[in-house]
Amino acid sequence: MNHSPQVTLPQGMTRRDVIAVISEVGRDLKLSAAAVYILTKLIGSTSAKDWAEPGAEPVFYGTQETMAERCHLTARQMRSHERTFERCGLLIRDTKANGAREAGTGRGLVFTPLKARFADLLALRDQKRETTNRIKELKSLRSVRLRRMKEGIARISPEALDDEVIASILARYNAWPRSDRLHSLGIDQLERHIQDATDLCEELEERLENLPESSCEPAISFRSLLQEDNQKNPSVICNASVDEKSAGKPAHSDLLRSEPSGSDDCRENECGVESGVINPTLEALMQPEQLFKLASDDFQTALALRTNRITTEAIIDAAHDMLTPLGINYSAWRAACGAMGRHAAALCILVLDANRDHPQTPVRNPGGFLRGMIRAQKRGNLNLTGSLIGLQRRRG
Repeated sequence: MNHSPQVTLPQGMTRRDVIAVISEVGRDLKLSAAAVYILTKLIGSTSAKDWAEPGAEPVFYGTQETMAERCHLTARQMRSHERTFERCGLLIRDTKANGAREAGTGRGLVFTPLKARFADLLALRDQKRETTNRIKELKSLRSVRLRRMKEGIARISPEALDDEVIASILARYNAWPRSDRLHSLGIDQLERHIQDATDLCEELEERLENLPESSCEPAISFRSLLQEDNQKNPSVICNASVDEKSAGKPAHSDLLRSEPSGSDDCRENECGVESGVINPTLEALMQPEQLFKLASDDFQTALALRTNRITTEAIIDAAHDMLTPLGINYSAWRAACGAMGRHAAALCILVLDANRDHPQTPVRNPGGFLRGMIRAQKRGNLNLTGSLIGLQRRRG
């Protein structure tokens, strides 16, 4: 009995693809985990050729008792699952009055309805993946906001805790949902939370700037991005002849060394050795506007899509938005933020992204390169300043 001779799977799809999609979206069809397992076993027992050929009907001819035994179920439980699949529009139970199935007459569990719906199930799978990736992206962005908030809180002086605005900000911060509950919020609510978190971070930073008793200076344990330690070593790193090569080689030695090769006539130390301050040229290089100019077109676009203001936080957000296009796992981003701070992690993204088009040693694997920078940071060998100077020279 032919139920729909025109039914066909999307081009290139096979029975294996059907099983994979059902395994992924079965719960979205209101099927239990056990039902999804049984359904995939039934599909796997049909002819693969009938799924691939246009107009052919995939049919399961086995008996309920045999399949029930394979799946460690009773015949009654198997019969209940078959009825569920029929109600869900995934198959047609075309059997004799006594439930018998015959390959010769084409009677059995006919999966033509599932074959006809497969394109829709494929779209459902893609939508589900997109939603999952978006939630993962938003959760990662929330971690950026969380770090930013904690950095702001660390700057609050004991006297400022009595300020009503500060107290209100801290109360709202304490009401943030826990990280392990973000997935249950859904995309819309999570996006609203991210926006509220962004506004709260900005409110705290603005309040700290306006409090007369707040110095707004980083804690003494804060590690400078320029690898400066004026208390122990008043000199600055010499970058007179920094190698302009980018990353791309396995060792990444040119970008990650702690002390770029210098020359005897270096002028940079003359500016900083006596005063213990950063060379003004280096300080200017770290300004958001200058960093924006060094960034790739993609990075600049990512920033522009968020805001028309070029700030440190905008640079950090743009770096976060570049993770997916660069193929960088969010776990690597979190590790970078933990190892060197949000700002330095963002500059790592800016550097490796900008060096993807390096004429001699382009960055082929941004994710692996970032993890290499994290390892260099932990060894004390990371030199972002030298990397940025090399990038600036290459930009002309």
